[in-house]
Amino acid sequence: MLNKEQAHALIESAINNTKYYAVAVISETNQGTTRFANSEISQNVVIKDGSMTLALYNGQRQASCTTNALTESGVIQLVKDAESILEFVPEGEFGAFPFSAEPVPECISNGFLANAFDTNKRALYIKEGVAHLEEGYTASGALTLTGTVVAVGESGGGFRYASYDNVSFNTVVSHTSGADGGAECISYTAVPDIVGCFKKAQITAKAAINPTEPPLGAVTVVLSPTAFADLITFSTMPLSGKAVEDGFSYATGKLGKKLFGKKLTISDNVTHPGLCPLPFDVEGNPRRVLPLIKEGVVSSYVYDNKNAAKHGVQSTGHAAISRFFAGAIPMNIVVDGGALLMSDIIKGVENGIYINEFHYTNTVNPRALQITGLTRNGAFLIENGQLTKPISTVRFTESLLEAFNNITAISKEREIVSGFGAMLVPGVRIDNFHFTSKA
Repeated sequence: MLNKEQAHALIESAINNTKYYAVAVISETNQGTTRFANSEISQNVVIKDGSMTLALYNGQRQASCTTNALTESGVIQLVKDAESILEFVPEGEFGAFPFSAEPVPECISNGFLANAFDTNKRALYIKEGVAHLEEGYTASGALTLTGTVVAVGESGGGFRYASYDNVSFNTVVSHTSGADGGAECISYTAVPDIVGCFKKAQITAKAAINPTEPPLGAVTVVLSPTAFADLITFSTMPLSGKAVEDGFSYATGKLGKKLFGKKLTISDNVTHPGLCPLPFDVEGNPRRVLPLIKEGVVSSYVYDNKNAAKHGVQSTGHAAISRFFAGAIPMNIVVDGGALLMSDIIKGVENGIYINEFHYTNTVNPRALQITGLTRNGAFLIENGQLTKPISTVRFTESLLEAFNNITAISKEREIVSGFGAMLVPGVRIDNFHFTSKA
């Protein structure tokens, strides 16, 4: 992994080899994954990936190129390629944006997670977890350590650097009958409870033996934090300036409008302990703490430089790192907790369904925020306040504009769940949640 000095030297090499104004972004990951199936380790792999993206500007003409060759010669070739493209591109709507001089907190990996989850130690964690399984149960899944470096620099001397680590784990424990239970965890700071995930998944799998047919129609549901996080992602991703501008967002023209129930408050908070600590975006702007949804009201959109300029506002520091998305992305989602324990929420349901996870969740109608997906790895009837029979897989189709207005309880307990960064999410009760077909 590149340290601060090495990243700075590569960016300076790019900037010094061109006469044009330049912005360079380095993104590097070192991912070590131990996979296991049928309670045996099946693969240990380390994938190292790094790139530099260089943007050159000549007035309102811009050309961008990317290389995976993070060497002096690779950078020089990158400059040549970008310059050759710049000769032919037409003028765009904007030129280069000013690089922020606002200081950001230092973010340098302390190496703790990297030392705690090297190849041998990952194997030991999996061995310990498998040892807790009862006869007739097997586990599959993956334990992954990811180190990340992000650096941004520009011709005016502006430079940002950050390095951080995270460890993520997921497992599905299966019984010989075919019943499954799942659990996952992610951490940017401390050692997560890997063995606890194995135990939780087995308890769920044991309870899921001999499922019954699920009810269809409008049903009261209690969602685990993992299941609720899946839905929350679909409600926060469209809160970007680009999605709003393009007209694909359910929140287009709705800033300041109450779209959800009063119990729902969601923020994007890079300063929250345990979430992704990257303090700036790929344009070098500091990440702002934003109220996205406050008591059901759409309170903020997230912006990169370009879409902020189009809307006459400042960037919020959310320019996307992902190669799959353009514009801005919320990365550190925090959903406010409620007043009840999950056990008390379940006790308050006379008839309903408890859902551990969703699967294959996709958008049906983005403007109506209509979503469809399947249950998996543990879904159970709630009868007279108790989890009773397991149910087989069932499909839901639901508008979250309706569902999030039918939230009647939110749990005190919250869990950190993986997302585009990380999410701190409680469990929730939703009335009149629609199940449409058996899978």
